[in-house]
Amino acid sequence: MKVLIISSNTLPFSPSGPAYVAGAALKAGHRVEVFDCLFSKDVPRELDEHLTRFNPDVIGISIRLVTGDIIDESAEFKTKRFDVRPDIKGLVDRIKQSSAAQIVLGGPGFNYYGRDWLEYLDLDYGIRGEAEFAFPLYLERLAEGGDIYAVPGCIYRKDGRFHKVPRELIEDLDTTALPAYQLFDLDQYFEHNISAAIFTKRGCAFGCTFCPYRSLEGARYRLKSPTRVVDEIKHIQKAKKPKRFSFCDNSFNVPKKHAEAICQELIDRKLGVRWITGALKPLGVTDDFCRLLKEAGCEHVNLAVETASKTMLKKMGRGYKPERIRQALSSLIKSDIPFGISLMFGAPGETPETIAETLDFIDSFQMPLETWVTIGICLWTHHQKVLNDARAEGQLKDDRELFDGAYYMSPELPRDYMLELIESLGARENYTVQVNKPYAGFTPSAPTL
Repeated sequence: MKVLIISSNTLPFSPSGPAYVAGAALKAGHRVEVFDCLFSKDVPRELDEHLTRFNPDVIGISIRLVTGDIIDESAEFKTKRFDVRPDIKGLVDRIKQSSAAQIVLGGPGFNYYGRDWLEYLDLDYGIRGEAEFAFPLYLERLAEGGDIYAVPGCIYRKDGRFHKVPRELIEDLDTTALPAYQLFDLDQYFEHNISAAIFTKRGCAFGCTFCPYRSLEGARYRLKSPTRVVDEIKHIQKAKKPKRFSFCDNSFNVPKKHAEAICQELIDRKLGVRWITGALKPLGVTDDFCRLLKEAGCEHVNLAVETASKTMLKKMGRGYKPERIRQALSSLIKSDIPFGISLMFGAPGETPETIAETLDFIDSFQMPLETWVTIGICLWTHHQKVLNDARAEGQLKDDRELFDGAYYMSPELPRDYMLELIESLGARENYTVQVNKPYAGFTPSAPTL
């Protein structure tokens, strides 16, 4: 079959999801092309041309986000809300006009809102969860007349009703297809300083109250072998020798032995690869670990601190104590690996005192390369424990609000205090502040495209 994968994302992120799904379709023997919205100068025209030339049988649309926030110096609190739904609807409407192909939705932005997306776009089928197995199975059954409504993770509309099939987790990740980055214009990505991203595992053993990954991927880690991880890098290098790679795991250094084994594999195979990772947990980040990272080619990390308050670490379910953060910061500073940290203010139980505790802790160290502060907690899905507080406090009146973009802010943080805090953080050197919700009673303006 001829399969077109559309990467609908228009923000500066690696197309890792579409690359893996495209690779899975290729491995299954299909003819596969991609349409990448990120660098398209005229999406309707270019999409029409692609559909006319390729004439696909199936079109998979990868949705990364629904709504969100980006830094914009001209916006209120220098943070602008956006909504990708009208753009995705424009894509789908164009496809319906120009093609008879079957349309399948997927991606992280679809996982939590399957029914909402199908209703909004007037479509009938999508796949949630790990599509590297489910999408090729869908293609096989579609081609052979099998039951597409029994594909693991699918959600579909039939006879006016919506149905969900439970997701299945892929146990042996080494058997999955290699990511098809060769189908993407890697030169364009590298020109915009966007790294080709790969993942090394799935699952999350942490129970952070604001994060749904544990529910989505399972609490037990499923690991790619270090050999397979480096094989993926070599595979991408056959298409283009990138300046650097990115490990896009939720927590690259957990389990620590797995991260160490990957680093050692990189060293032993002498690829000379430069790489970054966006999420180290402050666990096991010692002097020796940092030396191994550096020897393996690491040139930037982000340390996901979020809070250094003992009270908030416990309330947010972070699974570590301030002493671990202190060790991680000390070791990273000594290592000379460029790094940043992320902080998150406003979770249930947050007070001016807990914020002061975190800032005093961070200020006791040499300023890192960058500090990203998120104000207000994004409410994505009912899998987040924080939703219980949001409902109880009236900050989430109906779960259907999640599809429109909803946020939580601790009511123990007064409005005037928060406005002063946001201003003072914005004045700090090397601080970037994303304000999702400045205080509990705030009513946001409508998101922009």
